[in-house]
Amino acid sequence: MTKNTKNTGPRLDWSAGHGLLTGTLNATAGALSTTAIGHATGLPAGWALAAGAAGALGTIGAGLRKRLTGATLAFRGTCWMAAGGWSSWALAHGGPWQWPELGSLAVAGIAAGTLGAAFAAHEEVEQAKRAHLLLIGARRQLAADWTDRIRRVCSVEVTVLGIEHWPSGAGYTLELELPEGGTTRRAIADRAEALGSDLDLPDGCGLQVMPGISRRRVLVQVTTKVLTDQLDFPVEEIEETTTVNNPIPVALLSDGTRAEMDLRQASTIVTGPTGTGKTNWLHTLIARLNQTNDVLVWVIDLNGGSIGLPWLNAWRDAQIGREGSRWADADIPVPGVDWVASTVEEAKRMLAVAVRIAKARKVAYQDAMRDADDDKLPVSPAIPEIVIITDEGAEAAATREARAVLAGISEVVRIARAMAIRAVLSVLRVTQDVMPDPLVRKMASNRLATGALEDSELGHLFGWRALRAEDSFSGPGSVLVGTEGKQPAKARQPRIKPGMIEEISALTSHRRPALDTPSLEAAGTDYTDRWTLDRCGHLWATTEPVTAGAPATTATATGAAPATGAAPAGGWKATAGWDKPADPDDLESIWLLPSAPEPGPAPAGTDWADPSTWSTGREDKAPEPGAREAALMLLIKAGPEGTGASAMEKILKPEFGTTRPTIAGWLKSWAESGEVARVGEGSKARYVHRQYLPEPPADA
Repeated sequence: MTKNTKNTGPRLDWSAGHGLLTGTLNATAGALSTTAIGHATGLPAGWALAAGAAGALGTIGAGLRKRLTGATLAFRGTCWMAAGGWSSWALAHGGPWQWPELGSLAVAGIAAGTLGAAFAAHEEVEQAKRAHLLLIGARRQLAADWTDRIRRVCSVEVTVLGIEHWPSGAGYTLELELPEGGTTRRAIADRAEALGSDLDLPDGCGLQVMPGISRRRVLVQVTTKVLTDQLDFPVEEIEETTTVNNPIPVALLSDGTRAEMDLRQASTIVTGPTGTGKTNWLHTLIARLNQTNDVLVWVIDLNGGSIGLPWLNAWRDAQIGREGSRWADADIPVPGVDWVASTVEEAKRMLAVAVRIAKARKVAYQDAMRDADDDKLPVSPAIPEIVIITDEGAEAAATREARAVLAGISEVVRIARAMAIRAVLSVLRVTQDVMPDPLVRKMASNRLATGALEDSELGHLFGWRALRAEDSFSGPGSVLVGTEGKQPAKARQPRIKPGMIEEISALTSHRRPALDTPSLEAAGTDYTDRWTLDRCGHLWATTEPVTAGAPATTATATGAAPATGAAPAGGWKATAGWDKPADPDDLESIWLLPSAPEPGPAPAGTDWADPSTWSTGREDKAPEPGAREAALMLLIKAGPEGTGASAMEKILKPEFGTTRPTIAGWLKSWAESGEVARVGEGSKARYVHRQYLPEPPADA
């Protein structure tokens, strides 16, 4: 029985299959009613037996098409023959309504129902066994193919120990055993591209050779299908409270498992060109950190603080009661990020506070580390970890003053690991111009790439373990994740949108920890005054005081917030542009641009063999009146030594604006007319007026 969506009354679902009880009752009632009709119409007893035989043949034929087992076929055929035999017997002995006929039918029905359950279970086991054997056969064939392929391509004899197909359906994993004799994993890893070509994988798919449980065990991850579907961030998971002491999920691997990073002890670098989803990944990371109850997120973004603004919106609307906002009447005591630095001065202040906190914690929590028998600070809601996220690293290296920000990040990375202060640095490239201090890259064991334009970029980030750039990414959302120096794995990041960010900020605001007392004392007013108007007012278009604020000694806002209805200066920027496909009209307009104008004739006096006469076309077309006469006077004044176009330009340009190509054209025309003569070659060439030239011989 199911409910009709249009009518409130129930209806029968005739498409539903029979169960054990209903099937038995249906078969018994069918035999009884058919026999009763035959008795009423005077049907001969032989016809009933023939109908039973026909039914037995039909059910056996249908079972053969479904590849049922012989036991099941025999049982179903016997049931049909028993029904036909009972009906024939009842018709020959006065009809089905006598007690012997009814009693025998009831006994036969009970027996058939009981045996039917047993045969159904037997059939299920046999079908599962048959499917398993088929799978084993397919895997054996796949294993044989791979053994032959590796022998042919890599010249290595391997043994395929296991094959595991991924739940995502995008590929499978092979477990190989290398032969004795010192063959290493590199023998297969160096030929991974050749193996993919031999397998004829689609573009965007590839192979990754990973270490196994021992030196002779190798895992080969084969991606056979590119997953391009957008993954939405699982907001429903945020309701579960986690801790930074456990690895944080950051992406979904190709095999369906999650890529995780340890943010308790390791710093992180994320790199990728613009438009590849780097900022989106930072937002997903902040969301996962907000899911914990022992992390405070600080943000440095010298590009207007744009990455931190979406995490302030819900809190801001709740503080000022913004009209029309769904958070106007909500109880959101703290923002999604604990501190936002959008200027160099604020970033320096934040990093200086982080260094002071690290040094203060080393002294204040000696007993806590002794009790835990650990040289690292035990992180808990009472002593939260601080994660400083920097986006964009290129902005932090743009000026000399901004490079001091990177120097502060480098100091935090060096000294603050044990005291639970970690850094996440986002850069366009891990090169010297973007990240001057190589120590940051070397000490960041968490490395993630959202894209790369060259193979060398991945090699610089991941080392020789890196894949080729064209085989590593399949558009926005695809990432390479490497942790603890291991070979990077291909994965996809989920898409997080502004509405999700606000919902996560509101959902997790009551689990946000407050800065511990020793750290708060070390931070001082640099921390407690971070939300005052003169410090954060520039983050919004206009600002006005909040009527009620939280105490300055907590991690909540104090004293100021943006005005009602004021839009953030940075707002949300969908970095990867996943939701806005390119307009074909825009692409067409590129090809329909007007043709470039044809180049005109060369200016007069241009000698393509003489670079001194070349002109860019931007020189003055009409020099000041008298410039040509002044140039000729300079040649006369130069005497027998002569002069050149460069020397004449220095004298004529301040007064007449005459350029060197113009003067060179005059000199060339005067030389052709005999007014001047060119003496010397190359850089020593000069022009001499004809009155200083020697007289030709009389007999010339």
